[in-house]
Amino acid sequence: MRIEKIVIPAFCVLFSLGGTPISSNAATTFGGSRIIAIDHNQRTITFKTKEGETWTLPVTDPNLLNQQPSAKEDQVTIHINFNDEITSVVRSSEVAAAPKTDSEDR
Repeated sequence: MRIEKIVIPAFCVLFSLGGTPISSNAATTFGGSRIIAIDHNQRTITFKTKEGETWTLPVTDPNLLNQQPSAKEDQVTIHINFNDEITSVVRSSEVAAAPKTDSEDR
């Protein structure tokens, strides 16, 4: 009976690890956010999520500040890594539209 108490939980842990992704480019994605401020000296972007939370986070690459976003109030999707750093910012106007399905064409 003692072996069952050890083997079953161990098996469950090992089995669950097999289903998780090993790597990811973004730990978190904030879609529908708006840029509030860009601080070139501190290398940070302040943004407001669609839920109303305000975040100020550093960027991983300072060149990101010069490329995009270039203006306050831009609606964007922000990708953040596991170190709470902004890895990419994509303007909503640059996101490709979802393809239409057969039911939408009718």
